[in-house]
Amino acid sequence: MSKRKNIGVSALPTVLIISMVIIEVAVISVVLANAFNNTRFGERLAREAYSVARAGAQDAILRVLRYKDCPITPGCPSLYSLPVGERSATVSIESEGVVVTIRSTGSAYLRSKGVEVILGVDASTGEVSMQSFKEVAL
Repeated sequence: MSKRKNIGVSALPTVLIISMVIIEVAVISVVLANAFNNTRFGERLAREAYSVARAGAQDAILRVLRYKDCPITPGCPSLYSLPVGERSATVSIESEGVVVTIRSTGSAYLRSKGVEVILGVDASTGEVSMQSFKEVAL
């Protein structure tokens, strides 16, 4: 009789251990899939933020080309926000003599990217030349 009482004793721990291993594999798979999606989503947001920052810088360049005395002219503010689709760029224009510096920050949710443009402006002819256009760290 004692042999019949111990027949299923090893089955319960075996089933529990196998179930725990299957649950752990499932949880790890979900965590890795989530991390992979977040990484790709973050890269996409970073690209969108950079595109928005570039759009803001290009808008500021057009304003400098239109208004000779930018950012003093009313049509060319020194600090403004530019909506680009669902995103927005914050643009600042600073003038130091013949050098105009444009800083544009594009944001997409929690991601932000910055672009800095340095223009040379000839006061007598109004000719504008681009000296640099680069991404900057924020």
